[in-house]
Amino acid sequence: MAIELNDGSRIAAPVIRQQRLGEVAYLAIVRPEQRDRLRKNLSSGAMEPIPNGTDRQGRPKVKQEMVIHAIAMPGTTMEARIGDEGGVPAPGDRVRLILKAKGFGEWIEARRQHRRGRLTVGDVLVLETRWAQQYDQDGNPKGPKIEDQAAADAVPRNVTIGFYGPLSIREGTDPAWIEAAEQAYRSDEAAARQQRAIPLADGEDYGDEFADVAPQGALSREEVPF
Repeated sequence: MAIELNDGSRIAAPVIRQQRLGEVAYLAIVRPEQRDRLRKNLSSGAMEPIPNGTDRQGRPKVKQEMVIHAIAMPGTTMEARIGDEGGVPAPGDRVRLILKAKGFGEWIEARRQHRRGRLTVGDVLVLETRWAQQYDQDGNPKGPKIEDQAAADAVPRNVTIGFYGPLSIREGTDPAWIEAAEQAYRSDEAAARQQRAIPLADGEDYGDEFADVAPQGALSREEVPF
């Protein structure tokens, strides 16, 4: 029987990075996780939620992001990194895709078009990189879209550049990859039960992925509520 997905808890794995035009990621979805976006407080050094105005009742809101826990499938050419380590994941490797702002909205739209929002373990997320965009110091787009890798490589290292492309979700059809995703889902569920039973200190390995200037160019993307 197919396992329907709900949002879950944190499990660390390398993070997929959009860094070069023409790259693609094929990911067997294990589970999504919605969480607060964090940034480092320069005074205290602590990671803190990013404010995002107030709701209709005047209560403070914080910006959100979606983490897709997944298994890399054959054909994936995007790198995945955690800390200083990374490379193109091998088929079967656990990875995460972190979607902020407009990327978050693209996930929501792709999910709406897929079984009217219903996901099951083993559904396939496809992410492509087709263009890049430069940004100024205030996070505003600077210049036209870049659709040539040589032009992207020529952008000065002190200029922020983001890489983008379409995101889609399709039904998983290969029983072997569905089974691999289901095994990972069950493993995560068991790990989550252990975490609930044993008090854990706040993780310090999230600082890199919570950087305020995201490597995927999230500065340009408008926050979309889930």
